[in-house]
Amino acid sequence: MLLVGFATDVMQHEGNRTVWPEGMRQWRGVVIENQRSTAKTWRVSLIVEKDGSARKVMLSILKTALVRPLQTGECVEFDAEIKKPYNYFASNGQDSTYIFDYAKWLERQGYAGQGFAPRRVSIDSSAEGTRLMGMLPWWQRVRIYALTLRSRLLQQYDKLGLAKTDAAVLAALTLGEKSGISKETRQAFSVSGASHVLALSGLHLSILVTFLLFLLYPLRARRWGMWVIALVCISLTWAFVLLTGCSVSIVRSALMLTLMLLLGMRGEGFASLNNVVVAAFVILCVSPQSLMDTGFQMSFLAVFFIIYFLPYYHEGIGWRIPRWSNRIADFLYVTLIAQLATAPLAACVFGRFPLMFIATNVLVIPCAYILLIGAVLFFSLSWWSVGASAVGWLLGQVVGLLTGGVEKIAALPLSSVAVQLSPLTTLCIYPLIFTFFAWMRFRRHIYAYWSLLFLGLAVSFQLRGL
Repeated sequence: MLLVGFATDVMQHEGNRTVWPEGMRQWRGVVIENQRSTAKTWRVSLIVEKDGSARKVMLSILKTALVRPLQTGECVEFDAEIKKPYNYFASNGQDSTYIFDYAKWLERQGYAGQGFAPRRVSIDSSAEGTRLMGMLPWWQRVRIYALTLRSRLLQQYDKLGLAKTDAAVLAALTLGEKSGISKETRQAFSVSGASHVLALSGLHLSILVTFLLFLLYPLRARRWGMWVIALVCISLTWAFVLLTGCSVSIVRSALMLTLMLLLGMRGEGFASLNNVVVAAFVILCVSPQSLMDTGFQMSFLAVFFIIYFLPYYHEGIGWRIPRWSNRIADFLYVTLIAQLATAPLAACVFGRFPLMFIATNVLVIPCAYILLIGAVLFFSLSWWSVGASAVGWLLGQVVGLLTGGVEKIAALPLSSVAVQLSPLTTLCIYPLIFTFFAWMRFRRHIYAYWSLLFLGLAVSFQLRGL
């Protein structure tokens, strides 16, 4: 399977390689994602035609060159010089080990080119846009139609009159649209340990599926009710995945929830490591380069740790906990294990480790429940102005509480510490965790020796990196 994955990755990389003409040229493209704002430009993902084939391009457009913001699915005409993906920074003789490699990230996301449009960009409403859309594979067209619907739903949030920060957080948490989140807001969520709420994942899908199961509960009494419930939940789950942009974490969660619902019909286990492996296998078959994506790694690490240590948690302390506090204990277990799983990787990639993550999750997870269910009710009651206004007022109050609380936690002293781990140190920490756990559980000296070995390697690699 390693050879198959390597071969697939090479073929995708070679198939995406494109020789772009030098100098300014006129291009036409279809917007496939909502634009992201920087200080002076808009960054837009486009599909352009090159030698009879569709190529994915990241285009930077001067804000003065656009009359209005672009919408997903629109066809635009522009003059730009498109090149192979490149980085904006220069090393200047400094250590650039931990500088984000933007060009490599673009290549892993499937971008064949990167360009800059300094002059006016016009919106082409002719049949050219339809022809370019027809060149895309069917799944890409379905995704664009879903994102177009998301843009219409986001316009409904404009009626709430929320502050810019609150509106951006609400859009990210409920519809996966993170383009409006400022750098300061991202930093506050990262420092406080709440950044996982902005990235749609299993938490958000579990909230929605739980709500669906509650609504469909009367059907359980019927002979065919369980099949109808499973079919409705699976269908709406994947519709939500398409609506929110098909990120790796949300696709992983949808695959695992689908397996859970189908296997639950046969009375098989709900939290199985096999489900994690199948989800990873399917994603890597479609997109092998996702293996190097930080979101993919953190998502699967967190779920793997939670499921792997779950039996030992129930066996060790779970049975001693009073029944009334089971929910609180489970919440603390999931929070601690997920942080343990992602902390080394987060320290390697982002260079920080949040210390107030438990207090942050006590705030953000109940707010996430209210906001997601409230968003469903808000869109469902759009035909009833009074009901939609009442739910919209509640959404505004809760998202204001969420953003304000996260910012206050992030501003606390020692809310996070700066920890920069080298990649080799990070690789040694994970086997160290498992060997130390095995030694604590089985008390065999061989596991203690392995723990000391990995600890020594981690320390030596870190000192060498420093």
